[in-house]
Amino acid sequence: MITRRSVAAAARAALAVLVPCVAAGALLQAPPAVAGRWEEVALEVSVPPRIETSPGETVLVAMFRANDHERIDIGLEMARWVRREIARSTDLKVLDVPPPAIPEQRPEKLAVNDVFWKRLGEDFRADIIVSGVVEFLVEDRSGFVTKDVEDPVTLQTTRRTVYLERRGFKLKVELFVLKGDNGALLLSDSWSEERVLDGTSAEDLQMFYDSLEMAKDDQRAVFVPMTVREPRYLWLE
Repeated sequence: MITRRSVAAAARAALAVLVPCVAAGALLQAPPAVAGRWEEVALEVSVPPRIETSPGETVLVAMFRANDHERIDIGLEMARWVRREIARSTDLKVLDVPPPAIPEQRPEKLAVNDVFWKRLGEDFRADIIVSGVVEFLVEDRSGFVTKDVEDPVTLQTTRRTVYLERRGFKLKVELFVLKGDNGALLLSDSWSEERVLDGTSAEDLQMFYDSLEMAKDDQRAVFVPMTVREPRYLWLE
């Protein structure tokens, strides 16, 4: 099983094998004992995908286990988003079928249930299966806060305690990528996003998708190479 490794961490690993000289100086971690100055430069580093795939391989996106929501089928919306993103960003063939149901198991048991995943792969003739667990929580974060308020007449600023309506949105995703021929777990990944917004007008479904968009690079990094910019320092004499 491959554990989570951030794109930034992968970039640092890639940079470790770069030639340590650029232009007029060297990329060093500490300044030499000579006169000079440091100049920051940004290097673009290509990070390989976290799993190897071949163009045209078939992908089945199964249902995601999810918490209940009064108006949204969180598991179904998650499966739709994952299916769309894989189709947009890869050369894989995403099966256009309703996401099949998955067992009600704890995430750690579900991820390694190779008997179930193998049967699912055989039933749909899928090379790769994507599924997982998602939690989306909406919380009331309203309360009293201290704010600086400017008087429109005197233009003086005073500090006041006011009641502010707020809502919090928490998204947590555990993503499983499995082999269709034997049900083996190729990768288990997780990420989370949290936002707090003033007011109560934000639609839950829109906030769900906004939170997924913020984590889009984490999902794409599973299947496609990514380019990241890493700061390094150039010593100039």
